[in-house]
Amino acid sequence: MIFKKRSFHDYRLQTKLFITYIAITVVPIALLGFLAYSQYISSIERQVGTYIPRLLEQANGNIERQISEFFQMSEQIYNAPVIIEILRKDAYQTVSAMRQDEFIVNSYLSSTFIHGSQQDILGVFISSNNRLFSSTKTDYFSGFSTREAVGLYGQNLDLRGQETVLLPNETSLQFEDRRPFVLIAKPLVDVENRLSLGTMFVALDLSFIERIVRPIDKQEEAEIWLMTKEGYMLYHTNAEQIGRSDKEIESYPTLKGSFRTKNMLFGTDLSSRHEWILTHRIPLGSLTAETNFVRNITILLFVIVTVIALIIAGFLAWGVAKPLQHLTEQMKRVEKGDFNVELNRRSKDEVGMLSESFQTMIKEIQGLIREKYEIELKQKEAEMYALQSQINPHFMYNTLETIAMTVEEDDKNTVVDIVTILGRMLRYSLSNKEQLVAIRQELQHIRDYLTIQSYRFEDELAFSIDVQVNPDKEYIPKFILQPLVENALEHAFVPGQPLVVTICISYAGDEIHMKIEDNGAGMSKIKLLEIRQLLTLETDLNRDHHFGMVNVNGRLVLHYGEAYTLQIASEKSAGTKMLVRVPVNREGKRDGGSTNSRHCG
Repeated sequence: MIFKKRSFHDYRLQTKLFITYIAITVVPIALLGFLAYSQYISSIERQVGTYIPRLLEQANGNIERQISEFFQMSEQIYNAPVIIEILRKDAYQTVSAMRQDEFIVNSYLSSTFIHGSQQDILGVFISSNNRLFSSTKTDYFSGFSTREAVGLYGQNLDLRGQETVLLPNETSLQFEDRRPFVLIAKPLVDVENRLSLGTMFVALDLSFIERIVRPIDKQEEAEIWLMTKEGYMLYHTNAEQIGRSDKEIESYPTLKGSFRTKNMLFGTDLSSRHEWILTHRIPLGSLTAETNFVRNITILLFVIVTVIALIIAGFLAWGVAKPLQHLTEQMKRVEKGDFNVELNRRSKDEVGMLSESFQTMIKEIQGLIREKYEIELKQKEAEMYALQSQINPHFMYNTLETIAMTVEEDDKNTVVDIVTILGRMLRYSLSNKEQLVAIRQELQHIRDYLTIQSYRFEDELAFSIDVQVNPDKEYIPKFILQPLVENALEHAFVPGQPLVVTICISYAGDEIHMKIEDNGAGMSKIKLLEIRQLLTLETDLNRDHHFGMVNVNGRLVLHYGEAYTLQIASEKSAGTKMLVRVPVNREGKRDGGSTNSRHCG
């Protein structure tokens, strides 16, 4: 028995992979490393997910206590009888008296709140009896600057006797330096007669929140923000995010605890009083920034196995990867339309068999492409000549009848005109050499056609042609407009009503729009839908129903593609509008000045 020596290249691909997997033990080592690392990550996530919500709960409580202190601090106003007396006033006899009271109250607010020990207060405002008293650390605008603003945020604000906190998106108040703040509002009540003295507003800098949450934010990549249940961020460690909305809040599985996404670990806590949500987010990668012994050992083992695998893979690359890469490159060439490829692969393994099959497939595809191209070319030529031969004689019978009637009436001049025009139309129709003609030639053909029809219908037909393009330079397919005009004459006549056909050709961007309108009978919605569906079907030159429009649409699709077709709109007793859209087509690039032409109305 004779054994034929086989090289490594002749082995089946399955055998090659089997030998490779025997030589490489990277899978078990990688699995072991993955399990160890996963346990390490899970341990860190559990620890962080446990203590971060606790810290957030403590911070939320500190924020609420701080705000409560600010509310209590505003009660100092009751320790100033002079201020209370001024707030009780509801009218002044002189402007100077009112200005003096404003000065007294503003000075008191400045000395007590602005220049006091509380560095977080940006401004204090009191709205009372259509008066505004204020003292701020920096200039402000928008809010509290007019009587209308006082009415919005002052006595007309329904506090229901309760203290409240207004967010920046709930007030039009803005400070000149655009500093973020919250506004606490406290109703002032006269303790003697229980009547309202007005409303006191204190604008607080968000720095007090930053001081509270700063111990939590120890990681540079971590983010902390305070938001409402609707997602509005009133504080964020990234100042650019303040005032924006967290659009993902609706997808949070919990508002009090921790959860993780694909790349992030979240911690949240919902405050009990204001229902604010303090959120902490940190990338999972930051939690594992510091390596440990287990991960180092795992990485070391994996590196060793990977080096061994690379050595073996280098050997396999010559036997497997290189021919596969060559085959891939040839496939990409074929994908781009280049079928002139040669695959000189003579090995008997799967790659060699695949190369041989691919070469055979390319040859079959080339044959099919040539066959299909020849068939489609002949089909398009047949459609073009069939269309021209069927469109031209469509109105010949009526024209001959018109000539006969004119001869009987002994109107020689009219007969000469009709015969001359008819001869010019026949010459135009029989010249099948050009697929594209200048717009002037096509319009002359349409004008001749409508002139003959006007002889036939006399006072019942009128037409106008408006050309807003260069008719000598712009080219369109031959016999595009006549079938559409013929359709209008065939279906649009209303007894006793003159028919007016209007043709307008204009630029529309990089396109030429050709509009054909009539004031005739129009069509019902069902009929219009039927025609529109007919125009979306494949071109069928044997169809005798709406032959002209179908063939025009088919020729447009064949010549320009589906981007430039025929559109039709109509209403019963309101006429019909047809629009032909074609790209600008010249013997050269388009003149930029054409785009400035006016459009048809």
